[in-house]
Amino acid sequence: MNIVLPENFETEDAPQVLDEARPVLDLPPDAKLHVDNVARTKRGTRIDFTYTMSVPLENGELREMSDVHVEVSSRGDLKFNSHGSLVAYQVEPADQRQLRAIRDNVNKLLASGQIYVAEEGEQVDPDKLRAQGKAWYIIRDEHGNKLLCRAWMS
Repeated sequence: MNIVLPENFETEDAPQVLDEARPVLDLPPDAKLHVDNVARTKRGTRIDFTYTMSVPLENGELREMSDVHVEVSSRGDLKFNSHGSLVAYQVEPADQRQLRAIRDNVNKLLASGQIYVAEEGEQVDPDKLRAQGKAWYIIRDEHGNKLLCRAWMS
């Protein structure tokens, strides 16, 4: 796939270019993309971005934790030559050490009763969870994936 900047490219065009480059970047369709910076020089243009995607924690130790997904952010960039053609790109995958730390923390929170596990289809009331001292809960999304969500910030 050949990605080319539109004629008279402006910074405001970067989100559209980034979205068009999604197949080249091999990001899932549900990854949320955000343009962080656009740098233009005589030699070309660089678009720096961050992306957030749902990543499974892949932990079968506790039944409630099997198939739980968390939102993880990472970064990447697109480099275009002076003619506006994509010449290079980089996408950093989710940091495995970060995921391991998240998994360990979630296991501890769940084991100590600090995470509420919602029944399928249940509407979670953050005020009730706050009264119970539970800042996190697990629900199922429209695709049936279990998601770890923040109920409130302390």
